[in-house]
Amino acid sequence: MAQTSHGTDRDLQAGIADLLERMAGETAHVGVSVRGGMVMLFGEVGSTAERLRTRQAAMGVLGVRGVADEMVVREPGTPGASDADLTTLANRLLATDAAVPAGAVRAGVRGCVLTLSGAVAVTGQRDAAARAVQNLPGIVGLCNDVRVAKPPVDGNRRSS
Repeated sequence: MAQTSHGTDRDLQAGIADLLERMAGETAHVGVSVRGGMVMLFGEVGSTAERLRTRQAAMGVLGVRGVADEMVVREPGTPGASDADLTTLANRLLATDAAVPAGAVRAGVRGCVLTLSGAVAVTGQRDAAARAVQNLPGIVGLCNDVRVAKPPVDGNRRSS
């Protein structure tokens, strides 16, 4: 007996919802609808990485023809944060990251785009600053303007 597309859609929706439920509760605020094998994901996720994992999980289900991503990156259950709130949180994350030198990097947010500024000694510290804030809920873009300072002058020089 052949399945109708409606039955298949219902099966896909149930399968994807079950898969998302098993993803360690990350996607508790994500809804799923399916029509003709096309999946729509909607609701809230806590980070861009979570959004990507959720979309990839849905794409991996047999029978899915495509995924429309209508998810919003936001701490579940809270209203969207203001730029000032996001700036405060980003600076707090930078201050508590051991790989980022204290006071060397500052964050600012405008239009939900986070900009990092300041100067560090090595590229790894610049990259660590970006990693510290890249999954901040509510941020839609990241501009890393942190400069890598020139290395100090060699102290082994002989003076005449």
